[in-house]
Amino acid sequence: MRPNTPHMVFTPQDSIVFGGHLYSMSNMQPTFYGIVHCFMGNALLTNTDHGKTRILLVRMMQYIYKCLVEGVDSDGE
Repeated sequence: MRPNTPHMVFTPQDSIVFGGHLYSMSNMQPTFYGIVHCFMGNALLTNTDHGKTRILLVRMMQYIYKCLVEGVDSDGE
């Protein structure tokens, strides 16, 4: 499912649902739009906090900045 896509889970019987997240560089812009929407809508829009994944996203943005703005390649040179 693409980032920032509203969804819900409905089951007619008791069940256990497991989900996850995949962050890709090609979807960073809609991912950050979704983060802003969840920040503004808080518990109305989401049922959980994704604090640990924010660190990963910050590191990905730092990598993009270093490569595109500072001109540092993947070897750190």
